[in-house]
Amino acid sequence: MGAAAATAGAGAHAELDLCNPATARAVARRAGLGLKRRLGQNLLVDRAVVEALVDALDPGPLDEVYEIGPGIGTLTSALSHRAARVVAVELDQACLRALEITQHRHPNVVAVHGDALRTTAADLGLGPGYLAAGNIPYNLTGALLQRLLEAEPPPRRAVLLVQREVAARLDAAAGDWSLSTLAVRSLAGVERLGDVPPAAFTPVPAVHSSILRLTPCPLLGPAERAAVLALARRTFTMRRKTLRHGVTYALDGDGLRAVAVLAAAGIDPGRRPGSLGLEEWRALATAVAQEGDRRQAGSACGRSGGSSPVRSEE
Repeated sequence: MGAAAATAGAGAHAELDLCNPATARAVARRAGLGLKRRLGQNLLVDRAVVEALVDALDPGPLDEVYEIGPGIGTLTSALSHRAARVVAVELDQACLRALEITQHRHPNVVAVHGDALRTTAADLGLGPGYLAAGNIPYNLTGALLQRLLEAEPPPRRAVLLVQREVAARLDAAAGDWSLSTLAVRSLAGVERLGDVPPAAFTPVPAVHSSILRLTPCPLLGPAERAAVLALARRTFTMRRKTLRHGVTYALDGDGLRAVAVLAAAGIDPGRRPGSLGLEEWRALATAVAQEGDRRQAGSACGRSGGSSPVRSEE
């Protein structure tokens, strides 16, 4: 289908060059799409970046691609030339009108009006092994990543354009993790493939972007991950303090218990939360659970043992 679309665009009715800023802006105007920098409405117009995104995703002729927030369809068109089907989910009605203009020659593109924060792969008719891509709204990055990686099933691979600072945080080296790093890395491998300058967009945003590739591969079971994140979430509220302070806060102010679980996990209480890797968080959460079990068992024994009544002598 990609070859057919490319052929169709080769004559008098050539495919629109959406990497031409003037053409992109003209399509937006025709669709009634007001491009407001403060709302993050920036159109990707750099052909090299579009090609890099598609190459990083590497869709084959049998692959289905779930595109998040296609905008006017710049990335959509490029994906349609290599994938079997592109399902583009867009919330903005003006963008949907733009897609009608730019994608009518691509029969393998399906534009869906919907919210990516509520849409599932099953809703879109996507089976296991689908791919995901998108130039996603920066203010929704965290929520969208959670939705995408916790999906059943998650995509086989996802390539996203995100704010550079977010990409750096998610791809951080050991010793410089955040809560979001832990949340994502417990579900997927992360690769920061390159940075994208503001000039790649129109209007030009105030921030740099990065190409991020995610390969879902859950390293924790659902219950174990929930326990790890619950502990980490409270501990990271004191990220500039030592773990002795952070874990004490997470354990409702019980400093003795915090020291005990850190010792059981083999973790120096003088370290900071961001210095821990996934396996150390797993060990710490396990130590907290085991220590809680011992306390509960000891409390139960105390209640059932009691003291034997003393009979007075007659």
